[in-house]
Amino acid sequence: MLSMRFLKRFAPALAALLVGACDTQTPTACCALGTPSLRVVNGFTTPVEVSIDGNVAISSLAAGEIATAAPTSGGHSLSLRPVGGGVSSTQSISTTTGGMTTVAAVRSLSGSVSATVLDDTNSVVPAGATKVRVLHLAPTAGTLQVYRTQPDFPTPVSWQFPFNYQAEPTSLSAPFYQSTVGTWEVRVWPTPADASGWANAPVRISIPLESGQKATVVILDKPGGGVKVEKL
Repeated sequence: MLSMRFLKRFAPALAALLVGACDTQTPTACCALGTPSLRVVNGFTTPVEVSIDGNVAISSLAAGEIATAAPTSGGHSLSLRPVGGGVSSTQSISTTTGGMTTVAAVRSLSGSVSATVLDDTNSVVPAGATKVRVLHLAPTAGTLQVYRTQPDFPTPVSWQFPFNYQAEPTSLSAPFYQSTVGTWEVRVWPTPADASGWANAPVRISIPLESGQKATVVILDKPGGGVKVEKL
């Protein structure tokens, strides 16, 4: 057995070796990166089937719900098809080890399902700042009033007006708004079309963010009527 004098003398070196074991270029059990993830947001009017490279990954994703799958890392062909039949939509996606790719199923202007990637790679958040965007993916909700407060401005202001369902993929390039570090508040209601609905808004979400963080809020149809919000 090792003497107490030996342990006291060499304990710092042994600790350094243990830490160093998790600091190599080859991932080990303690430091391995997570597997790729695909997150699908159903902003369509009916359940959809999600297939990756021709294989069903999610058999039936209900309208207004979010689910995840675990494809391999690399390029894939993603297909969305309305459950029960209908025209499918195919989208090329790329997944990375430890990364999350997010895709939305939306209703196109023709009424068919369309797939669009929601990931935003161009919106850099400076140190000491935070960013938030809101997407209207509730096809049965009509025009909504969406207001916010942000860490540097506590008075409710409109996100955009009118705020209608974002049907086509090109309309999903909604802007990120920037503020300081702290908590954002987003509230949603159908009427009135001004800030007087803030106090009694039926749908609301608080979003605390730290320096350099950003968030996407999606508005989705809620089973039984109305809408709900989810933070991605």
